[in-house]
Amino acid sequence: MFIIGGASLYNEALTLAAVDRILLTRILSPAYDECDVYFPDFLANDNSWRRCSHGELEQWAGVKVPETIQEELGTSYEFQMWVR
Repeated sequence: MFIIGGASLYNEALTLAAVDRILLTRILSPAYDECDVYFPDFLANDNSWRRCSHGELEQWAGVKVPETIQEELGTSYEFQMWVR
């Protein structure tokens, strides 16, 4: 199952034990301060999450995933996978 937005859905889903994996595109810059909704800080109150290696991400996805920081149209980002 994939859960794709909004903030209240993300917050609710993260409380469920069945949610054991996060596929995350982390935006590194710019800050996009004008945004009014962000993905919850899932690490703040739950230390059971572990960031997977890039190899684990590719193995799970079954396809080549760009490694390291990517840049497109002035936005720097990276693909991450977290499990608990």
